[in-house]
Amino acid sequence: MAVTADQVLDLIAKEVPTDRDRLDPAASLDELDIASLDMISVTFALEDQFGVVVEQADFAHAKTLQDFVDVVLTKANPA
Repeated sequence: MAVTADQVLDLIAKEVPTDRDRLDPAASLDELDIASLDMISVTFALEDQFGVVVEQADFAHAKTLQDFVDVVLTKANPA
């Protein structure tokens, strides 16, 4: 079963924690006040929930929340 962007955003909202409606995909993580430690927690949760293995280096070029989600979707839904 394919992982969706909504599932990833729901997980982020749960792990950070923040209101799901606040997660604007076009916003940067800084704009959303999401700390790097929060994203480490999110990364572990992604691995647990979706079986996605992601490394910090995978997110090196991620500028926005959508960039982060896109990396996860690429890892979770290989072509």
